[in-house]
Amino acid sequence: MSEHTALINTNETGFQHRFEAIFEQRLRPCLTELIATAIFVFIGTTAACSSMTVDGVALAHGFTIALLIIGTGSISGAHINPAVTLGVLIGGAIAPIQALLYIVAQLLGAILGAAFSLAVIGYDAYGTCGGGGHVLPAHHTPGQAVFCEILLTALLVSTVLLAAVDSSTKSDLAPLAIGFAVTADILAGAAVSGASMNPARSFGPAVVVHKTEVWSYHWIYWVGPATGAAIAGFIYRLLLAGPEKRIRLQARH
Repeated sequence: MSEHTALINTNETGFQHRFEAIFEQRLRPCLTELIATAIFVFIGTTAACSSMTVDGVALAHGFTIALLIIGTGSISGAHINPAVTLGVLIGGAIAPIQALLYIVAQLLGAILGAAFSLAVIGYDAYGTCGGGGHVLPAHHTPGQAVFCEILLTALLVSTVLLAAVDSSTKSDLAPLAIGFAVTADILAGAAVSGASMNPARSFGPAVVVHKTEVWSYHWIYWVGPATGAAIAGFIYRLLLAGPEKRIRLQARH
């Protein structure tokens, strides 16, 4: 083998290794987040449009998120939610660029999942149920809904950080714990805010159904979850995290 041929082979091997590294570290996790979010939004919106009770909708979301975490957690961490990604970012368990890529993938996956729901349900029924999206319930103010979303999301993100992220408290039962948190949050908050806790879950149906009422208070389902995730992330870093992740405040002498 000539030196020139050997150099070509070395370059090809180096390129292959770089591509494999990018695929494993960036592309595969992001595609997994896209697919998992599409499945989650499809199940959630279809359940919400199927005239199910709040109990049924809560269980559909909780069971689905638990199954997806079991299946995809080892690949991407199974965030499936921009608010969770924000909380994990503040918790120091994901790099900023990867968090941004995750959020883009989650939003695209949510649109895809909502489109699947539209295809299954049909245009007329899908429009009638608002695409299974989130709207401000009657007899509640935007302030109440935002505060509810903050509290619900803080509980969810705290569960993720403590049960699935922190090395000192993580558990093999994390998928069930997170599924239970989603179920409990929906049971508690559905009548107040719709209990989104997930901007992607709200965004996908809003884009696909494209009705004015779905967009009227859409900001609630970004501001509330983002604030709740940030609060949970900072409480985790200051108080609940293990020693390697905890931020220690040092008094000045």
